[in-house]
Amino acid sequence: MPVIPDRPQRDRPRTPLHFIDGVPAWRPDGGHALVRYAPVGSPTTAALVLTGEFDADTVPCLHEALEAVRTPQIELVLLDLAAVRFGDSAFVHALTDTQCRPERHVLIGPLPGPLARLLDLTGTRHALDIGLDNAA
Repeated sequence: MPVIPDRPQRDRPRTPLHFIDGVPAWRPDGGHALVRYAPVGSPTTAALVLTGEFDADTVPCLHEALEAVRTPQIELVLLDLAAVRFGDSAFVHALTDTQCRPERHVLIGPLPGPLARLLDLTGTRHALDIGLDNAA
């Protein structure tokens, strides 16, 4: 498990860090969103499982989780979006921002229908690295 640094956030209130079943998780004070770290057994890969609804009020927990797993040894970050029920433009912006980071980010799923449609409607699906797990 990566070390969870105490990094100051630029112009954003900090999202409370929780531990669920012994792993770090980020949940905003309000809303129905959760980002949970999921061990994958590789020192160069981090996985985050996103659950719930992501909008301008709840997406800071995703930003916080992404910053926490950003360490020099991490080369790949997997974002499991299979349990995301809702995402708005703030969520799409957060996902597209991951493509500007030095580590590779891959969205895995399968993508829920509403999220897939949102990415198609906004024209951002082509800008994201998406590796779907169709067996789920």
